[in-house]
This record gives sequence, structure tokens and C-alpha cells, in this order.
Amino acid sequence: MNRVNLRKRIDGYIQARNDGRIISMDTGLKPVAGLILHAAFMYGEISRTSALELCAMPERSARRLLSQLKADGLLSETSSKSPLKWEVPEHAEPWYFPELAPHV
Repeated sequence: MNRVNLRKRIDGYIQARNDGRIISMDTGLKPVAGLILHAAFMYGEISRTSALELCAMPERSARRLLSQLKADGLLSETSSKSPLKWEVPEHAEPWYFPELAPHV
């Protein structure tokens, strides 16, 4: 798998959400979410501190974004202090892996 292309596909997923092309998701995502998701993919997990720093926004806004990513199944955790792990929920599969999942 080409990691550079995966970053583009993650960003494409975020853009599709923001454009309303993913019907099952009624809220958009800040573009910086792509950086966080890609970092979690590249390293297998990302510390909460690193994720907050990558957001480059006020802490409250950054925490809200991380909560949204977890609620949407894009990141997971085993505890409130554990690192965040990259996940591929069903609504993201066609965007992340178009050759494996049919595009809606």
C-alpha cells in the first residue's frame, strides 16, 4: 500500500464528509483530522499529547475534534489515558480502500 496515497484518500474522505457526500455522517470534520488519522495509521497509535499538538488549535477545540473522531469510529482507545489507535469504520472503507470496498 502506498502510504502517500492513503493520506490523500483520508483527506478525500474528510472532504466528502464536509461536502455532504457521506450520507450516514451528518457532521463535517476539520481538515487537520486527516493529519491526526494519518499519524495514527503510520505509527499504529498516537499519544493524546501528540494528537492535541498536531491539531494546532485551542485545547478545548482539539479535544472536541478527538472526541468526534472517537465517536465516529475513526480512532479508538482502551482507556481514557491510552494512546489513540487508527480504525477503519464501515463508512470510511470505500474512501480509504476503494479497490477493496465498493464506492457508494
